[in-house]
Amino acid sequence: MGTVVARTNLLTRLLILIVVATIPPMLVMAYMQQSLRNEGRQRIAEEALRQAELLDADMSNVVEGARQLSLAITHFATVRNGDPACRRSLEGLRADLPSYEVLSVIADDGQIICTTDSGAGPFAGAAAIAHVRDVIGHGKFETGTYTPATPTRRALLPFCMPFTLKSGRHAVVVVGLSLDWLGAHLGDLKRPPESTIGIADRDGTTIARFPDHDKFVGKPFPPPVRPLFSAPRRGNAVVMGYDGKERLVGFVPASDGPVHMFVSIGMYLPGILAELDRETMRGTVLIAVGGLISLLLALVFGQRFVRRPTATLLAAARRWSSGDLSARARLDEPPGSEFGSLALAFNDMAAALGQQRAELQNLNATLEARVEERTRDLSESRNRLQVEMAERENTEATLRQAQKLQAVGQLAGGIAHDFNNLLTAIVGALDLLRGRLPAGQESLVRLVDNALLSAERGGKLTGQLLAFSRRQRLLPVPSDLNMTVVALSNLLGSTLGRSIRIQTDLVQDLWPAMVDPSQIEAVIINLAINARDAMPDGGVLTIATRNVTLGVGGNVAPGDYVAVRVSDTGTGMAPEVMARVFEPFFTTKEPGRGSGLGLSQVHGLAMQSGGDVRIESKPGEGTTVTLLLPRAKAMPAMPRPDPLSGRAGPRRRARILVVDDDSDVRQMTGEMLSERGYAVELASGGEEALAILARDGGFDALLVDYVMPGMNGVALIQAAHAIRPGLRTLMITGHAELQAGEAIGAESILRKPYNIAILDERLERLLARPLLRAVPGGLSGTA
Repeated sequence: MGTVVARTNLLTRLLILIVVATIPPMLVMAYMQQSLRNEGRQRIAEEALRQAELLDADMSNVVEGARQLSLAITHFATVRNGDPACRRSLEGLRADLPSYEVLSVIADDGQIICTTDSGAGPFAGAAAIAHVRDVIGHGKFETGTYTPATPTRRALLPFCMPFTLKSGRHAVVVVGLSLDWLGAHLGDLKRPPESTIGIADRDGTTIARFPDHDKFVGKPFPPPVRPLFSAPRRGNAVVMGYDGKERLVGFVPASDGPVHMFVSIGMYLPGILAELDRETMRGTVLIAVGGLISLLLALVFGQRFVRRPTATLLAAARRWSSGDLSARARLDEPPGSEFGSLALAFNDMAAALGQQRAELQNLNATLEARVEERTRDLSESRNRLQVEMAERENTEATLRQAQKLQAVGQLAGGIAHDFNNLLTAIVGALDLLRGRLPAGQESLVRLVDNALLSAERGGKLTGQLLAFSRRQRLLPVPSDLNMTVVALSNLLGSTLGRSIRIQTDLVQDLWPAMVDPSQIEAVIINLAINARDAMPDGGVLTIATRNVTLGVGGNVAPGDYVAVRVSDTGTGMAPEVMARVFEPFFTTKEPGRGSGLGLSQVHGLAMQSGGDVRIESKPGEGTTVTLLLPRAKAMPAMPRPDPLSGRAGPRRRARILVVDDDSDVRQMTGEMLSERGYAVELASGGEEALAILARDGGFDALLVDYVMPGMNGVALIQAAHAIRPGLRTLMITGHAELQAGEAIGAESILRKPYNIAILDERLERLLARPLLRAVPGGLSGTA
């Protein structure tokens, strides 16, 4: 194509340019016409669906009328008494309501109590009796299916209403809607031109159609339409009708709404889109005529204003190429025009060619050296740029990962906080319900226990979310990780099964680690369960401990660390999986077998504790996860005996002030305390609580939520101590930051969710402490 254009003259090229310039408007016009056609088709689809919904609403009115009529019949005295004389009442109704073909009352054994159908007898068929009993069993108004005509009546659509006779027997009122009346009713409705209306029962049998109602009633709907019966929702479809014409159908399936019938309206597409097609053809013709006129004008003006000046410039250029630099281009053009400016430029070029030729010779002598120097500079610049680009890509990837983890962590922490409030109310209510169930209700007790177990699993999940988000309040203490591993060995043995052999490699003289004991236990269990899932055919799980000293240059600060290494002989992981193992909610397990938060919890604990986590794995060679925790400066504390053990005897009815902005948690905590015999008063915020404490000094303890609008839990405790120095306080939270524990003491914090036993045990410990009262010169303790 390029060679052909290159061989043409300037005028031909101009004509080609006009042709090429005409193509985009034609394409745009074609696109606009197609868009208009699609919009028109969409409007037709929306109108078809709207008409179908209107028809569905009309049928809803018909069904509701049948239901109201059935309900009215059940209130007739003769009907409720089961008196066959009720036929006179039914015949009077039918005379006033020509839309109904038959009105009947049928007993549960199939015996017809009364009916307006003179040819009807008792139901002898087992299927008919079973249908009556099914309606009675369902206990609600139902829409039936197509019922063909008999010698004494025309075809109808039955509606059934179950009720109870005064004698205690069950019966059914059957109201048969005349399908001939329904077909005539469809003909009276407003509808688009050339449209068809079709209504079928839930079995797909036509019960009404317009036009040609008598021709199609009682027949199955066309096969192209039948798949729409099981559609999940109302919509549109293009189908071929009985008459072989393609129509756009708006439909409402039988499962959508109270009608329990398939409703459809078909609109003839070719007739509706004909006008849009005519407009498209007119636009195309106009564009073609405009393009032809543009070509003719370009031919006339191009000959005068383009071809002649170009030929003059070409003659001068040929003389310059032969070496005659004294030649000049002479054009009858003003200097300001394009060709005039081009002629002046050519003439100036001819005058400067000699001088440029001499300068070019001088440049050739030094060009090679300058090119080499410039090439060397460019190579160095390119190398520096590649290094900078690689560093920037690595930095951006690290930053994106950190931002993603931070954003998801903030979301997980917020969800866990709100979820803990919900779980607190749920656990409290279930715990109260279990305690109040009367003896002998073992089945209900099992249901409550199952619900409590699920709530506890939800609490563990929120703990994982908080650990991942680094918003879990940790209580790090000097811990002996060798003792932790030994204590977990029996539990892991029963959890992992006999196919997995557990072995330990514990270093002697292991340094104490600064970590939350309960969290490190959960992390080791999580890693062991992940290892079990990676060894479906069994294997070896090794838990090792080491003392590690790190220098400068790692991901953590240099210093002493305690390492816990969990290794397995499982399937291992591919590099692309290892790159995402710490991402929240990422898991390779089947749906329902993992939340994707296990390794995220490990990562969150390590980062929040001031340590690090490292993972090594190869496909087929197993996986090793190493958790680095900072070395503790003090030795682990020995277990102390429970100060409450041995305490017996009745206790005084202690007074407790509960403060929580969440009304459900506040009310449930009050119920739990009242259940255990405490005198409880509730407050919804800090200001209300301080006002109660100012006027009443007889409270034994203050229970306060940490996160509250206005005054948080720490500020409220400090203000309460200003009013009542030494008042026993317990802060309840599911989302406490580290600063809160440092401000009021870790022993004064209770985490959500909690049950009655945990709350009572913590209160007993709190009330066992001496109450400090202000005396001159300091504080004095009292029992």
